[in-house]
Amino acid sequence: MSAHADRSVEGFWGSFWRQLRPSMSHATDRVAAHGLIAFSPVWAAAAIFSLAGDRTMLLFRDGPLLGLISWAAISIALLLIWRPRWTPLLVLLAGVMLTRYAIAMPVAGNNKMITAFMNAGILLICAHAVLRFGNTAQMRENVYENMRVVARALLAIMYFYGIFHKINTDFLDPRVSCAVALYVPLADGFGLQNSLTGKYLAIWSTFIVEAIAIVSLYWKRWFAVGLLLALMFHFVIPISVYSWYMDFSSLVFALYILSVPREVSERFYNRCARLFRLLRERFGALGQVLPFGVVIGAVVSLVCVLWVFGRQTSVAPSHAYQSVWVLMWVVYGGVAMLLLSEAAINHLPWRGTVGPRRPLWLYAVPGALFILCTAPYIGLRTEASIAMFSNLHTEAGVSNHLLITQPLALFPYQNEVAMIKASSDPDLQRYADRNLGLVMFSLKERLRKKPEAWVTYELNGVRYEQATAQSLGAFTHASFWERKLLIFKHVDFNRPKVCTH
Repeated sequence: MSAHADRSVEGFWGSFWRQLRPSMSHATDRVAAHGLIAFSPVWAAAAIFSLAGDRTMLLFRDGPLLGLISWAAISIALLLIWRPRWTPLLVLLAGVMLTRYAIAMPVAGNNKMITAFMNAGILLICAHAVLRFGNTAQMRENVYENMRVVARALLAIMYFYGIFHKINTDFLDPRVSCAVALYVPLADGFGLQNSLTGKYLAIWSTFIVEAIAIVSLYWKRWFAVGLLLALMFHFVIPISVYSWYMDFSSLVFALYILSVPREVSERFYNRCARLFRLLRERFGALGQVLPFGVVIGAVVSLVCVLWVFGRQTSVAPSHAYQSVWVLMWVVYGGVAMLLLSEAAINHLPWRGTVGPRRPLWLYAVPGALFILCTAPYIGLRTEASIAMFSNLHTEAGVSNHLLITQPLALFPYQNEVAMIKASSDPDLQRYADRNLGLVMFSLKERLRKKPEAWVTYELNGVRYEQATAQSLGAFTHASFWERKLLIFKHVDFNRPKVCTH
């Protein structure tokens, strides 16, 4: 390695650790430092919500390696919340979370995929800063500004496909739309769960909110309009308890910390810093953990009391566990939403100046995500393509999409769908009971992992009795990369297609 590169590496880590007491002599450097400090704990909180949703990994049921990495990530995330100025912890958390994602692949979660792309962006941007800059101010400014480009682009892609995949006949059908599936539990408390007007409003407001969010990401003058709508939307959906949405919403909140104008993130930082400064002055060194302890203690106590007195209703422990995290989200998400909204409204309309253009290579990370999300229409995977809760169907050469009515089928993976009729495996038997199918790739993968199981299925009108992994060649049907990258939803040919996820 050259002497210049040695000095760059030494300067990078030295300057990162000196952020424990960053110099705020230059206004631009101060804003960049505050932006990174504001983003780091919110990104750590998003990691914790995501990790908490993977209970099997935390309980080491998916193997000791993933269990250890998961707990290591939680430890790093907690330390980053405790010391958000330690920017190297942000880099370490990104590396550990990305490693965990790579080992666990294929992973169905869209939020986990977007998080992986952002973590990859963090690592690439910091590696670029190592090789390019030699002083603290330049490095911090470059890292912060480059991360903002990636975060904003990832949000735009998420909202774009959040709209595009939903342009299908079944999402627009109030009987089965995934928007209605989220609306009903929220409206139930008001007695409006059966309102047809409310159902159509839920469907079309999804398009409207996400379209405004995309425009506002790049129309800086009125960025706050899209931000406020997006924050309210993402705050509410975890409360529906339809699924574990806290990780998705906390991810979006974190990306917005980077996507808003610099002045807004600095004001958000100042509000948070003032709160924790008052707590330290009043309660000492442990003052800044006091609100976390109070909230966690109160939430856990409340759920435990309700669970004990409600045991006659046979509430599952998993529901009690999710209730704890939903209530914690209500407090955390509510406070974050209010503070960020206040900072945004204070700068509405925004009249700041746009910074210099950033290098084009930054768009390689979000560009790769954009291409990957075309997968359902070209015969590749249907999971982890931001098609969540979209009612989209593209298997077996049939599409319910209103624009892409015929899948391109550049790849053969979705062509053959096996309708499950019976199986010795309980999970596959449940598919048989519900008249569901699997693409042959998924069926072979399931049997490969359970070689003792058999399945009876129909394919192209032909019935195959008690097929096994051995008889289907499941051990050799795919390469390592196919197994890592391809993952498919189950297939429902009933119409209208009910919402799954």
